[in-house]
Amino acid sequence: MTQEEYSHGFLIPAISLWMLYDRRDALAASIGKPMWSGLILILMSAFMLLIGELSAIFILVQTGFILSLLGISLVFGGMALLRLTTLPILFLLFAIPMPYFLDSIMSWRLQLISSELGVFFIRVFGIPVFLEGNVIDLGSYKLQVVDACSGLRYLYPLTSLGFLIAYLFKAPLWQRTIVFLSTIPITILMNSFRIGMVGVLVEYWGGGMADGLLHYFEGWVIFMACAAILCGEVWLFTKISAKGDFFDLFDLPEIAVPSKVQSLVGRNVLPLAISAGLIAVTMVVTFNITDRIEQTP
Repeated sequence: MTQEEYSHGFLIPAISLWMLYDRRDALAASIGKPMWSGLILILMSAFMLLIGELSAIFILVQTGFILSLLGISLVFGGMALLRLTTLPILFLLFAIPMPYFLDSIMSWRLQLISSELGVFFIRVFGIPVFLEGNVIDLGSYKLQVVDACSGLRYLYPLTSLGFLIAYLFKAPLWQRTIVFLSTIPITILMNSFRIGMVGVLVEYWGGGMADGLLHYFEGWVIFMACAAILCGEVWLFTKISAKGDFFDLFDLPEIAVPSKVQSLVGRNVLPLAISAGLIAVTMVVTFNITDRIEQTP
């Protein structure tokens, strides 16, 4: 809600739930013997929550939440259930903002790279341009590649989309890995191309081309172009492997359903009860921590 780079995060839990729903038959048949080792993960997540609230290092709170979900899966259904829930739960990592210092470093580095490549695209059109840091000097107008133009607004949602495409792509692991990792160079190149096109438009039609509705419209067009390139990459792999049509290899993965369904009657509920109690105590302690009065030095 406060950073546009992560506005796609609202969709991530819905996609994660959809992944679990797609595996519902296998999940119901994979509930095995509860494992006490899940309590260790829940205890670790509770510790991360308390430390994160006390220190305001919120990435501890967020990753601790995901760790607690893994622990609950282990306590409730053992390793068989954990194997099926790990991927949907870990997909929630794409909803967690990067630590501020990493975000700042990446933003600054991407600004410089995008500026250099953007100047290259401008010079392809025969336009004289001078680059100083992240400032593109066209003579009559100076373009500054600020944080919003670093490409992070493309990179974060595109990596989430790339992971989802790789998940749906029925192909060897190396092809799916390439599809996912290619989101990084695609983002950098397309964002640089966008900056270069802004420079070309400014040169021929004035500084008004660098602001306003056109600027935001270009952003949407470039992101959709990035998504189209990812789909084109999948299509290219289908042609190389010659295993079928695009839509034949781009489908929901098949999850094997165990033939023997575990009975829930007579299960040991003690690990789950202790886990619930531990989570409840942690919540009470956390509420007291967040309501404390901070001492102003």
